[in-house]
Amino acid sequence: MVDDLARTLHRRSDLLALLVEEPRSKREMEDHVDASRSTIDRGVRDLEAVGLVERTNGGYAATVSGRLAAESRAAHVTELDGVDRAGPLLDLLDDGSELGREMLTGVEVERAEPPSPAAPLERLKEVIRRSDRYLGMSAMDTGTGFGQFFHDQVVEEGLDLSFVFTREMADHLTSNLGSKIPPMRQAGFEMCVVDHLPFGLGVGLGDDWTVAVVLVYGPSARLAGILFNENPAAVEWATELFDRYSMRAETVPP
Repeated sequence: MVDDLARTLHRRSDLLALLVEEPRSKREMEDHVDASRSTIDRGVRDLEAVGLVERTNGGYAATVSGRLAAESRAAHVTELDGVDRAGPLLDLLDDGSELGREMLTGVEVERAEPPSPAAPLERLKEVIRRSDRYLGMSAMDTGTGFGQFFHDQVVEEGLDLSFVFTREMADHLTSNLGSKIPPMRQAGFEMCVVDHLPFGLGVGLGDDWTVAVVLVYGPSARLAGILFNENPAAVEWATELFDRYSMRAETVPP
């Protein structure tokens, strides 16, 4: 039965979408879809057979199951669109097992490639500038002076910054920033370390705006691109992942 429902939903989604909007007669359906009357007849019978539409006075309407099935399919198509657009970056992840599907629905993809290889990082900087609080996870150095950028945002702009680093990345940051770390700590910068991180992550939080960020690195640890998603479900997933790693991390002494 589930297979029949899935096949019918895939083949007759255009008709079902019309009937979710409002009840219609077959003649009214002809005015909205590029199909013959016989095709519409078969489509309506198929939808009726799996309980997605029902007869009404003078026409047909989507059932409650039909409306929910249409909404489920629309969400699935949106998610698959995200997989399609982000696919070249997703395939570069060494460990994508913890990447949530929530990150793909409505995802925006910025790739670090010509003619604007710096575009992903410039957009990330704008996200951080816009944030009152930023949560991050990093195992890689972007190689573009982000340490100094974070210093300026924390010390001069009042950014509330919390990061989980790999031990190697924490050592690298401390070595590069040196005496600038204590003023950052005093201004509210928190850092802790773990042995492994699945990928780079960010969560930008503002008064009326939030965004989830996933950083993807390619060969030679070069940034390949960044995924951005402002959907609440993506932000919730990213925040929960940060919290899980933060809870198991070791605090770096002042």
